[in-house]
Amino acid sequence: MKVCTVLLPSLMLLTACGGGSNTLPSGAGVSGAYEFVVSSNVTGGVTLVEADLVANGNQIEASGPSGVQILTLEAKTWYVNGVCPGATPGENSLAGSLSGNNVALTFNEGGNTFGGEAVVTGTTISGNYSINDSKCPNLVGNIGFPSGFDSGGFTGNQVPALAGTFSGILTLPSGVENAALSLTEGKNHALTVNAVLSGSAFNGTITLSGSAVGNVIFVSGSLNGGSLPLFGYLDRSGSLTGTANSLLVFDYSTLAQLGLLLGS
Repeated sequence: MKVCTVLLPSLMLLTACGGGSNTLPSGAGVSGAYEFVVSSNVTGGVTLVEADLVANGNQIEASGPSGVQILTLEAKTWYVNGVCPGATPGENSLAGSLSGNNVALTFNEGGNTFGGEAVVTGTTISGNYSINDSKCPNLVGNIGFPSGFDSGGFTGNQVPALAGTFSGILTLPSGVENAALSLTEGKNHALTVNAVLSGSAFNGTITLSGSAVGNVIFVSGSLNGGSLPLFGYLDRSGSLTGTANSLLVFDYSTLAQLGLLLGS
């Protein structure tokens, strides 16, 4: 069995590569909204790479905050933009070139660029990864492992459009609010969020707009004369938040966690 590598942010992914019956026409199977779930054997962390992939012939790409977002859960702590972002956090990109069911990828995580090859089976990309000599601080000084070493596995799958209403308590900069956020995804992953708020600082409805990036909402609006930029992760299965169909919300300007909303 030939082994190929895919280099995703701070991770080198390994997967079986070669022939077979899973040959894809140009761009098929790897366009649309994707979520890569990457699990580390060293730190126990889970990194989510969310990307809205666009196919153009044999080329695929996604770029910028509206195209690629990253979120890591490690040691019960969430890290928006990943646990070890590059020099320009949030400015990510992903580009690939397909040949049959093989794909050569280049991924840029906030200024850190990695490249490699992978195999697509249907609409799923899966395998294992290993990396040496990483400068990421959380991979330095781990007992029982060489400094800068990491390994683990990943699965990448297409995800459906973001939709639904999610309710609960949000601790916003202006005060604590009862919130109901209704998500509507339109063409080209444009996302509208109608937020009904009632609480200590505001009572009424505001509209936020931006992008659906895989399972991530990336939107902003105005509240009490100030900007309200929100980053939210929809955990469809509940494997990370502990509650299925829940929306974990952050303030993107401070990266502070604001609350967990439940789908209705």
